[in-house]
Amino acid sequence: MKFNRIVTVTLVGLAASASAVCAERETLAVGRAAPSAQQVEKFLFPEAECENVKYQCLAVRPSSERSIGMDVKFATGSSDLTPEARAQLEHLGKVLAARSGKLNAGEIVIEGHTDARGSDELNRKLSERRAQSVAKHLVSAHGVDAKALRPVGRGKEDLKDSARPDAEINRRVELVRKPN
Repeated sequence: MKFNRIVTVTLVGLAASASAVCAERETLAVGRAAPSAQQVEKFLFPEAECENVKYQCLAVRPSSERSIGMDVKFATGSSDLTPEARAQLEHLGKVLAARSGKLNAGEIVIEGHTDARGSDELNRKLSERRAQSVAKHLVSAHGVDAKALRPVGRGKEDLKDSARPDAEINRRVELVRKPN
């Protein structure tokens, strides 16, 4: 299990009046492995430790973005989940379903990514379909509250391996918990 601290820069506003906002993101990188339910819960929802105790607990919610860096892979040009991808999402789905009623609308962002092949428009749409595919699976297979999920297509803007822009590792979905 690796923890990475990544600083992302988000551009807000129109191109003519864009301003940069820095947001810090902590990432639990599990690669192709399926994270255990305990890993997901401890990392994304540290406050869960205090929810079932009979004394006052001073745990706080994370103030920075936290993401599970799972390499949920897709074939080139596809948004269909493979059996391997479904298995990777198993524990994640169970943890998110157990958080039903405790998550805010859009708190869990599912970021779809592509490799650098194809046009920007094609990759944006494909990455959106990938994120939606994961969201639909989490809702239908595990009963996760659809309102808590926000699928987003990032296209090829955030390559995991920029030295190999067409590499399979760039075709992925990442799950991010946004702070309130």
